[in-house]
Amino acid sequence: MLTSVMAKLGLGKLLIDRDRQCVFAGNQATELTPIEVGLLWQMARHPEKVMTREQLWRAVWGKEVKGPTRTLDTHIARLRRKIEGNGPWMIRAVPRRGYVLTSKTRASPTKHPSRRQTFHSDTAGHALRGGFNAWHKV
Repeated sequence: MLTSVMAKLGLGKLLIDRDRQCVFAGNQATELTPIEVGLLWQMARHPEKVMTREQLWRAVWGKEVKGPTRTLDTHIARLRRKIEGNGPWMIRAVPRRGYVLTSKTRASPTKHPSRRQTFHSDTAGHALRGGFNAWHKV
């Protein structure tokens, strides 16, 4: 079990060092802010599991979020820029749910066949591609 007194957390080739406020991907060290370390630490404790915005907020800031805020999204964006270029892990947004720290090999983009756009006629296809006003021209 992981406790808050732990100073290092390893996840494959990714090593998070709380004391030095950095993350190691292989031999390369990247400095992080305390907020970024907290976010990455929380997600690394639960890899491949979607963490809700509320769970991340409580874990890092220690309180409930009041109202809509883009603070978490901004910190996640900065953290992504720092870790995704040099390691095997990436942070993926899960719409309307939160964020997940996932392996780049698992996160390869594949399209599900049932999500393909299907047009029943050329007219409908042209109208959908042309936006709302295209329906009036058909």
